[in-house]
Amino acid sequence: MNFKPLDMDSKKLFDQFLNPYPFLVSTYNFTNLFIWRNAQNIQYAHTDHALYIMKEKENTYFIPPICKDKTKGKECYDSLLSFMDAKGFEKVLRDVSKSQLEEIRQLGYEFSYESDRDSAEYIYSVESMSSFSGKDLHSKRNHFNNFIRYNQYTIKHIEESKEECLALALKWYEDSNQSDALRHELTGIRTLLEHQEFFNIVGISVFVDDICQGFSLLEVLNEDVILNHIEKADRRISGLYAFLARTSMEYFGAGIRYTNREQDMGIPGLRKSKESYMPEFLEEKFIVTFH
Repeated sequence: MNFKPLDMDSKKLFDQFLNPYPFLVSTYNFTNLFIWRNAQNIQYAHTDHALYIMKEKENTYFIPPICKDKTKGKECYDSLLSFMDAKGFEKVLRDVSKSQLEEIRQLGYEFSYESDRDSAEYIYSVESMSSFSGKDLHSKRNHFNNFIRYNQYTIKHIEESKEECLALALKWYEDSNQSDALRHELTGIRTLLEHQEFFNIVGISVFVDDICQGFSLLEVLNEDVILNHIEKADRRISGLYAFLARTSMEYFGAGIRYTNREQDMGIPGLRKSKESYMPEFLEEKFIVTFH
């Protein structure tokens, strides 16, 4: 296998492999992979039948291959496992979904697995996120209403406010701990704003007193799910994050069943925030070790 780094030209190939599958999660989403390609040293290889993706955090690892023809699943997995053996990599797959776990079982492999809670993705009802209805979202509804009550604001589409959104992202980064992850995220934001149409990005910005104080960048994956890539706001403005989350769904969620706000990566504050929006469910992911 000849693995190589992602670039924008890779999207055409990824679309050929991924478009037939109505993914709910962001694991194979090209935009998501492209944003984090440098942070995780993401590379890919392909044959006529399969797409393979390799990542590197502490160690090199792989996610399950995507096979064009399900009848060639065993061949696709055998090729990957042989490559891992030849290179001396541990035979471990990460970000494995429940359906892929069952597929591996049906292919006859001997393996063990464990749940990876930090990588589980938060899936919400668009209907609930666009209204904050019900007692479970009472606090979010209050935050939303407080923002409206105490602020003079204007909503703009992203294409009308790219420079202002980037300026906010830069300020947000400068006021942060400036970690490597946030630096890569900032680069990703710049890329999505500069190539909005290429990545099929939609979104809104919120101006308070004529200054851009928040924005969201989203992507409609299919008729079932809209993926929330980026959400940034001035933390000092009470209720602005709740306003962004709800208003984004009002603008772009019509006719879509779910919105995916991705994983919490085991970060306590992020987990608390994502749980507070009351997800419909968590899309589990597993770590699989082949024997």
